[in-house]
Amino acid sequence: MRTSRRAMTEAKLWNLLKEGSHEALETIYRTHIQSLYDYGNRFSVDSATVEDCIQELFIHLWDNRESIGETDSIKPYLLISLRRKILKTIKRNRKSTDVELSDHYFDTSLDIESILIQFDSDTERKEKLNSAFNTLSDRQKEILYLKYYSGMDYEEISNQMDVNYQSARNLLHRAILKLAKYMHLLFILFLTK
Repeated sequence: MRTSRRAMTEAKLWNLLKEGSHEALETIYRTHIQSLYDYGNRFSVDSATVEDCIQELFIHLWDNRESIGETDSIKPYLLISLRRKILKTIKRNRKSTDVELSDHYFDTSLDIESILIQFDSDTERKEKLNSAFNTLSDRQKEILYLKYYSGMDYEEISNQMDVNYQSARNLLHRAILKLAKYMHLLFILFLTK
């Protein structure tokens, strides 16, 4: 299997970090900070917590650069690490830890305006689509975000969400089917107006 140019570049950048290059760390930070911040805010409404976790992540990378594993795909590596840090922080700050955190706390909102631009910005339709999106489980929202907003492939998603490849495909399929059902109803509403 041929290694992609992007993967070679990311592997090289990662190796430079492991060798102690401040420039590599800065490049990784600048390249991924916005994605990390956006993704982290899906787990916590406290942006200070997210910022702290991102800072801790990069401090950990630098302090442990010689012992961190190899990767040719930096973004999924960082997202997985950030997810773990945030969930640990939330769990540590919670009084009750009997809830399985990996199945909760992921929040995202659908960009209703961009989807409805083709229809007409009718408030009733906007509310219906928003409520359809809110019927999705947190895991379904997360997988839609990872696939369509972060552009991850199924292998990266399965690693990120700690599920096997087929489970990731099935979860996304179920989320799309659920939304399609409501989109069909939305389209019928559009035709009846």
